[in-house]
Amino acid sequence: MRIPLTILAIVALILLASVLFAPTPGPDAIQARTDLPWQIRVNADGSSHVFDLDLGRATLADAMDKFGGLEGLAVFEPKQGPLALEGYFGTVQMGPLQAKVIVGLEAGEDELQVLRARASAREGSPSGDWKYKLNDAPSEHLQRRVAVISYVPGTRSLDAGFFRQRFGEPAATLRESEHAVSWFYPDRGVSILIDDDAREVLEYVAPRDFVMPEGVTPNSAANDASLR
Repeated sequence: MRIPLTILAIVALILLASVLFAPTPGPDAIQARTDLPWQIRVNADGSSHVFDLDLGRATLADAMDKFGGLEGLAVFEPKQGPLALEGYFGTVQMGPLQAKVIVGLEAGEDELQVLRARASAREGSPSGDWKYKLNDAPSEHLQRRVAVISYVPGTRSLDAGFFRQRFGEPAATLRESEHAVSWFYPDRGVSILIDDDAREVLEYVAPRDFVMPEGVTPNSAANDASLR
């Protein structure tokens, strides 16, 4: 059955009118994003601005405004290294990207010992780390400052090319295992764990607090690029 030309003309006019008279998108709809993982600004005081937060100045309250509600709080005890107070967020959506986000909160050693002692449960891991879950309400820790942000992309097996394109050449690398390597960007306070068998992990600290681990291999490609 043929559609009369008059009907086609009317449909065309309606479509044209919907384009011409559609409301102009507001500034929020067209504003460029500033919170993607590779958008890092180093501040004059040696801190950094990432995910729209200033590390070392932003609080847990600021992080919750950005990432949403907390899944929980815990004292993390690595097999090697000091205790740390961490806040765990659920799946966070920023633009087209989904990720799990963990924030490390400032706390003194004595505080951490007290918090660990009154933890409600303890979870172990194959690596020998322990996580002591807290029943504390987020409101008890809202003013603690965020010292570290860990970002775990929802997409698995992101390759080296993905990170090189967005972060550039790392200053140094460290082979963690047969399947995993860490890349380090001390000038921006970033380390990236690239793992063929697990999810990648990006960790952010203020550049002034960045400590290069022992055993790293300097990256000659990055050094050559800095000379150009």
